[in-house]
Amino acid sequence: MSVGPEDAALNYQLEMLKVEIETINSTIRQMDDISKSLKEWTVTIWAASVGGALATNGLSRYVWATSAIPILFWIVDSYHHVVQRRFIWRGLEVMDFLNDERLTESFRQKRIVGFAVFDVGARRFRDPRFYKFTAWWRVALFRTISVLYLGLTLLSWAVWCMI
Repeated sequence: MSVGPEDAALNYQLEMLKVEIETINSTIRQMDDISKSLKEWTVTIWAASVGGALATNGLSRYVWATSAIPILFWIVDSYHHVVQRRFIWRGLEVMDFLNDERLTESFRQKRIVGFAVFDVGARRFRDPRFYKFTAWWRVALFRTISVLYLGLTLLSWAVWCMI
């Protein structure tokens, strides 16, 4: 049984969709690893800075300045989570496509219908829901991000107030 050009095109698009799903999942995992590493570096650098300031004569009055460390890492970590959310959004879009009538229609027409294949980072998507889902301010306030960074920032100020 020979495969016509339409079948070959559909098969190729479906294969690209499969690769896209794998890329999305690996990128989401990679962003989680980056976030974990950023948090580890934040705690290490912050603790060393606070300890160094407290242990060095004349520097203890500058412990408040160590609050900048978690704030800067908070900004960087939030940015990485925004990128991750773009990939999560795209994964949700793929899921919707695979579970609605567009997939059935694609098999009928022997080409992907109503869906752009391999828009991995959702770069072509323009929708207010997408912008809300990936909004930096919203992502920065997630508990999984904000509690650590805000907590360390406040601890710097609390230590400074106790001196």
